[in-house]
Amino acid sequence: MYLFVELFFSSEQASRSPVFRAMLDNEMEESRSGIIKIYDVSYDVLRAFVHYMYTAEALLDEQMACDLLVLAEKYEVKHLKAYCEKFITSKVNNDNAIVHYAFAHRHSAKQLLEASMSALVESMPTLAERDEYKELVDKDPRIVVEIYETYMSRQVNTAAEKESDCSCRN
Repeated sequence: MYLFVELFFSSEQASRSPVFRAMLDNEMEESRSGIIKIYDVSYDVLRAFVHYMYTAEALLDEQMACDLLVLAEKYEVKHLKAYCEKFITSKVNNDNAIVHYAFAHRHSAKQLLEASMSALVESMPTLAERDEYKELVDKDPRIVVEIYETYMSRQVNTAAEKESDCSCRN
């Protein structure tokens, strides 16, 4: 369920978001009313977001971290986005790497992208058997190609390093 909420931010809270600051400093509806309206988020996520804006603290689980990262990206709250990305990155494993890689790709989360790719490369032999992989093939095959290109590149680099090590010993 999504709801409409009106937020009242002081200049200190608004300064954490260039988007909010622009809304309040320029000749926009928000600057005249002092109200920022957010329509596209669940109550729990919005509550956590507002809590962060006032306290710079967030209690996270994986889903909340993903939801807050999306909202932080939208409103350019860079510290929150980085905090959420770091949290999600710490949770990456072979079971969720495909989902996290696709998510990171959509939201320009470089650290999460790299961690997910490392887990994917490790689980490459069983990757095609997974339902998440099959879903990704249907939804966004270019990401699948990117995964395989990275895998192949790493395989070539590993082979070249081994060959170089052998050459040095001779």
